[in-house]
Amino acid sequence: MLEIIFSDISNYMDSYFLKSIALGLICAFVMLTLLNAFKRLEKDEISERRIIVKTTAFFLWIVYGYMVLGIAFLCRKPIFGRQLSLIPFSTPVGNARLLAYQVENILMFIPYGMIIPVLSTYCKKWYWCLLGGILSSISIEVLQYMTMRGKAQIDDVLLNAAGTMIGWCIIKLLGRWHRRMD
Repeated sequence: MLEIIFSDISNYMDSYFLKSIALGLICAFVMLTLLNAFKRLEKDEISERRIIVKTTAFFLWIVYGYMVLGIAFLCRKPIFGRQLSLIPFSTPVGNARLLAYQVENILMFIPYGMIIPVLSTYCKKWYWCLLGGILSSISIEVLQYMTMRGKAQIDDVLLNAAGTMIGWCIIKLLGRWHRRMD
């Protein structure tokens, strides 16, 4: 199963990673320019560290968003007919490929749970972060259903939500560790 997951990740990286880095750099440059302009206009006391953290998080958000777009839509061929599964835990996991898809759904949303709390003060609370992850996942599933680029499944939403919470826990633990080191 790990071979399948690493192979899938490698394929996604080969296809979308460099494009997402380029897009992220362009967007981060624009954001950095705007933050510096607002800092000068407002005579605001925005610390350099905060600007760097926000810009880095924004860069990672763009890279992550493009990677998710590639994984959820761009790499998929349209399927015949719309497919929908609203019964929780109904996705079969009888072989390594199907189990790998489940693990990949969790892995795909761990970065969401790590990046969004840095970008949004609301999402520092676990329930807002979880709600954002669920709504983002539902949006992906609805778009997959509408465009016929994948099967819309409630299991994917649940697994993405689990990934969001794992990411949120990781960023909270890193924050506590960082405060202890200061």
